[in-house]
Amino acid sequence: MEKKGIAVYCASAPDIDKVYFDFARELGALIAKAGLQVVNGGGRAGLMGATIEGAVAAGGEVTGVLPRFMVEKGWDHKDLTRRIITETMHERKLTIAEMSVGAIALPGGVGTLDELFEIITWRQLGLYDGSVVIANIDGFYDHLLAHLQGACDRHFMRGRGLWSVATTPEEALRMALDRQELTILEKY
Repeated sequence: MEKKGIAVYCASAPDIDKVYFDFARELGALIAKAGLQVVNGGGRAGLMGATIEGAVAAGGEVTGVLPRFMVEKGWDHKDLTRRIITETMHERKLTIAEMSVGAIALPGGVGTLDELFEIITWRQLGLYDGSVVIANIDGFYDHLLAHLQGACDRHFMRGRGLWSVATTPEEALRMALDRQELTILEKY
């Protein structure tokens, strides 16, 4: 059986504040030290690259899952332990989810939000049984969390038990590994 890992969704943008890079590197190192692999989009830049570098520096393994066109453009990180090449972005997201026991979303743009919302949706539908963690670094996700709470308050969605919110790398990893709440999905 394949070794399971922690999915890490995050920005590939290179020009962001150091606080985000520090968090990503530390998270990658903590995942490696826990004996798990980092499973992510395999990109060389931004927080994706920092997470990979943190894990590799700590002696860990990283599986990068990339659509073929991204590899052809040279966007993959040179230090990946393993590359899985997919044909589509959807196949990429599915593969990352299947390889993970939990998912952590660091700050990012529309790609990260797409991954986060899809994994939350899969969790709600019972298609993903891992924990989902939103890493609210330096208040990055404050507005999104307020929006999600508003949607829950107005009964557009249920939220309890679908995700947790962390503010430190240690807390994010602990929550990603916390499987006690997985069967407790509250109804409207």
